[in-house]
Amino acid sequence: MAKWKTSTQAAMLRSFQKRVSQQSQSYITPPAADSVSTFSYLVETTPGVTPVHIYYPIADVSKKLPVYINMHGGGFVMGSADEDAGWCRYIAAEVSCVVVNIDYHLAPKTRFPATVLEVFEIVEWLTAHAGRLSLQMDNYVLGGHSAGGNFAATASMMLRDTGHTLPKLQILDYPVLDLQTDPYEKPAYSTAIPPSIAQIFNDSYLQTPQDARHPYVSPLYAEHLEGLPPALVITAEYDSLAREAAQYVNRLEKAGVAVQHYPFSATSHGFTHMGNEETALEAWATIIHALKRALK
Repeated sequence: MAKWKTSTQAAMLRSFQKRVSQQSQSYITPPAADSVSTFSYLVETTPGVTPVHIYYPIADVSKKLPVYINMHGGGFVMGSADEDAGWCRYIAAEVSCVVVNIDYHLAPKTRFPATVLEVFEIVEWLTAHAGRLSLQMDNYVLGGHSAGGNFAATASMMLRDTGHTLPKLQILDYPVLDLQTDPYEKPAYSTAIPPSIAQIFNDSYLQTPQDARHPYVSPLYAEHLEGLPPALVITAEYDSLAREAAQYVNRLEKAGVAVQHYPFSATSHGFTHMGNEETALEAWATIIHALKRALK
């Protein structure tokens, strides 16, 4: 496994991971979805073998259903598909769609552009096996949380640029959209990700500092946003990433892309997974409503 740049960075990251672990008691338990069936696959992609977990809302998986593809958060370096498994099952049951949960490779072992290609290649794999997997891959949504939101935005851009079938919607839940701006220059809040940690995330994901402005890294700086799929953007009031997401919303709208932006007040980064349950469930209800509208 690739090493962190310095022992200081490694120590800082361990400290942050410990803090996140200590907050795990505030994780919100998704509503039960007992009727959902789960199947797991290993898919060959650019960075290696990618675990893909697929959730079906019914026992009979022979009927083709629309698809939601999910990417977890974790600053490119932490987290796993397991963190979203309960929510994926809940979405499958509520929306009556198939949910695909990608357990993508983490930085620093896997850096840009490998992970964006990984998500892109999973979409290609799902499309190629749509018949066997009972998927309507002409009727799908791509979404993610935090770093996963970055992958949803950048993979949507890559799909557009390569002429593939676009998702009906991109769901960007408190996404990372600007790795060019110094984290210390972003809005600061006591409950936000510390800029020192955000810098480690960025350094771990990028091959070179010059990559930070690439549109497949920082969609905010993409020259052309025309032709992208409609977007649902969720932001948290006390999140250092909220400003760049609002700027992206503005740029998408100017490019003629339909956007729904839901800023949640009195919330912090990651609020859909930990913190106030009522507010989190409101955000998930917003996502579910958008999925039902998109996957008609």
